[in-house]
Amino acid sequence: AGVVLGRGHIGHQVGLVAASDAVIAQTPAEKSFYVDNGIAPEKIATVGPGVTPEDVTGGDGQRFRRSHAIEGPIVLAIGAMSADKGTVQTVEAVRQLWMTGRQLDLVLIGSVLAPFQNYLSALPAADRRRLHVLGPVDEDVKRDALAAATVFSMPSRTDSFGISYLEAWLYRRPVIAARTWGVMDLIQEGQDGLLVPYGDAPALAAAIAYLLDHPDEARQMGENGREKVYAGHTWDQKCQVIEQLYNQLLRSHHSS
Repeated sequence: AGVVLGRGHIGHQVGLVAASDAVIAQTPAEKSFYVDNGIAPEKIATVGPGVTPEDVTGGDGQRFRRSHAIEGPIVLAIGAMSADKGTVQTVEAVRQLWMTGRQLDLVLIGSVLAPFQNYLSALPAADRRRLHVLGPVDEDVKRDALAAATVFSMPSRTDSFGISYLEAWLYRRPVIAARTWGVMDLIQEGQDGLLVPYGDAPALAAAIAYLLDHPDEARQMGENGREKVYAGHTWDQKCQVIEQLYNQLLRSHHSS
C-alpha cells in the first residue's frame, strides 16, 4: 500500500497520486485539485498538519518586551524572510503606518534570505533602526514573541496551510494571511483572522490598522482561532486519523 502526503497543486504530482492507494491532502482545496484531475475522491483524506499545544504555549510576553524595549503594539512575522512569504509586504505595510504617526513595532523571526537582506540594506537607516530583525531564534524566544505579539502577519503566497497560524492562535492572536489557495480553507475571514490580496501592502496596512483599532474584535478572532486549533488541529487528533487510514490500507492490502 502506498500513501502520498499532498503538499500542493503541482502538475507533476498527479501521476504519482493516481498510482497511490491513498492520498493525505492538507486542505479541501488540495483535495478538489486532485479530484478535478481525475483522482477518486474516496481515495483522498483531508487531514493537514497540526500542533502540540504544550510544545508551543508557555511563552512570557513581558520578558520578550523587556528584552527588546518594546511597550506598544507588536506585529509579529515568523518564517523565512522573503517576498514570497510576504515579509517585504509586511515591512512596507508597517512603514506606511509609521508614516501616519502610528506607534507600533515589527518583529521578524526566521532565516534572513539574501534578497530580503538586500531589500533591508536599501531602506532608510531610520526605518532599519526601528525594525526588530531577530533572524533564527530558539523555541523559548519564539514562544515569548508569540505571547508578546498583538497581531501575527504572514501574507505568504507559498504556504498551502501555514502551521504558524495555528501557533499564533494558541496565544489567542488574530492572524493576517494572503488570500491564496489552501490558506483560505484554514482561515475564516473576519472570524479568526483577516485575508488580503498577496503583495498588496496598502491592504495589509489597512488590515493591521483595523485589528489595532478594534481590540475587542481582534481578541475574539484570536479566541476563535484558539478554539479551532483545539477542536481539530492538534497532532493527537491528526495522528488518530492517519493511524486509522494506515490500518484501513493494511487490512485492505492483506485481504486482497
